[in-house]
Amino acid sequence: MTERDALQKRITELEGQVAHLTERWRLNDEVDALCEVAIRDRLPIDHGLRLWMPALAKATNASIVFVRTYDETLELHDFVHAVGESDGLPFDADALAKDLLEASPITRRADSLTLMAQALDVAGDPFGAVAIVVPEALDEEEARLRHEFVSTWCEEIDNHLASIADARKKANVTGEISHALQDPVLDRGLTRALDVLQANVPFDDLVLVFRHEDDVSGDTLRYKIVKGGVLVHDSANQAASGVGSDVDGFMRSRAFRIMAGDDEEMRERFGIQRYREEVLITGVKSAKVIGRMVVTSRRGEFNTFDRDLIDRFADSLRQRVVDFNREWKNLAVTFSSKLTERLLQEEGYVEKYLSARERECAVMFCDIAGFTRISEQVLAKPEAIGRLIDTWSQRAVEIVWETGGTFDKMVGDCVIAIWGPPFFDEPAELLCRRAAQAANDIRAFTRSLGSHEAVPELVGETIDVATGLNHCALMVGFFGPDREYTGFSSGMNNTARLQGQAKAGEILCMESFVAHVRTPDAFGEQREASVKNVQRPLVFRPLLDVTKIEPELGS
Repeated sequence: MTERDALQKRITELEGQVAHLTERWRLNDEVDALCEVAIRDRLPIDHGLRLWMPALAKATNASIVFVRTYDETLELHDFVHAVGESDGLPFDADALAKDLLEASPITRRADSLTLMAQALDVAGDPFGAVAIVVPEALDEEEARLRHEFVSTWCEEIDNHLASIADARKKANVTGEISHALQDPVLDRGLTRALDVLQANVPFDDLVLVFRHEDDVSGDTLRYKIVKGGVLVHDSANQAASGVGSDVDGFMRSRAFRIMAGDDEEMRERFGIQRYREEVLITGVKSAKVIGRMVVTSRRGEFNTFDRDLIDRFADSLRQRVVDFNREWKNLAVTFSSKLTERLLQEEGYVEKYLSARERECAVMFCDIAGFTRISEQVLAKPEAIGRLIDTWSQRAVEIVWETGGTFDKMVGDCVIAIWGPPFFDEPAELLCRRAAQAANDIRAFTRSLGSHEAVPELVGETIDVATGLNHCALMVGFFGPDREYTGFSSGMNNTARLQGQAKAGEILCMESFVAHVRTPDAFGEQREASVKNVQRPLVFRPLLDVTKIEPELGS
């Protein structure tokens, strides 16, 4: 071959390469434009492939284009584009996909057909397979060139597939988190939701703290602390999580500062010094911050996908906290924080503990003595009367809760309380002792109102209560269209009648109550009173010395 012939041959080769590159660029531009159409029109994957596969078939002279990839449900599906009539795939798709896991690309020839296939990946992760069938036997070089078209086509669509896969994965993970948080027990659901987050976001350390939107005391505080991917501290289960009083005390004393953004002590306490993502959880009624999450990345920092899932976790949690707040508010009208907390840790607590049932309970009716005279002659102004009722009833109900009781209702200036609900797991003697202690403490507080700053109009006045205590059977639970928690029985009515017999400062106790207390020297002589609509007279004793009763109040 002469030098001229060699040069001409090289020119021809280069022209062929340029033509081939030009065709690849043309295919790239065409598929890129079609991907833009798919994005603009928000086409599902199958519709997008109907646009993209004909372009590949035309560029490679293929009679069949086969794609196996994940659809919007993240399930593998097969998509086929055939040019002209087709008798189906001339290969086993499952076997081909399996072979591509071992080696890619693949070229096979049979019966004047050439099969070319390669694995489809998104950011290095397997995402399916692509194959074309050319109705002619291609030599090795021609097959290599057709493979380059296939590679160009795959590189162009994999970004689009990745965006759809990411969006679908985020939706699936968000759904899993939301489903976990639907657990009737908030803390159990939150633990499951954190497991879902951890399975999809490679975080190392995490501190999550939040509270009820209207809680200023910290009674509803929740926190979970993850170290090295392991839940180590949990407000819901201190013993099981190994949390000591020092950690619990630390979190409760600093929770509001942590939520406000002052987290330096917290980060030092739990060794969170690396790159971290911080998410604020705000309330629904206002922009008030009700929670905060600090999380560190195992990889050094979080990518956009991770941050988006963390934000979605926080949004789902906020919605669950709204439901929790609603439950807490409904229960906290009647039950102490301790009892409310215990109820909310029980699945199906309404049916198990709050539906109407007959039980033996201790009952108290406590009424401000001479309230009409005080209102009309001493306070006079409605605003002052309102302050008295608010101040007195708030502390009276607190005392009921502190002694393990349940606030039934307030009728006028009379507080009605029950000991026993909602779990009915304590003996009658203890219930009566606690009710007696509550009656005594309410009386002491009422007498102090003559010098209380909240009601200065009462300075120098003598104010007291009249109280009735009983131990009797009640039908107790949710009743009426408003589903109020209350009790009904003749014994309940008799307690109200007994309270009506009490003079200022007296705590009158039915004989059934006295019998359960088992400290007879704490009471005065037995008395009787005939009352309207009751056939037999009430038999009762006045409580004279509550110090002899030993209430045995538990924490």
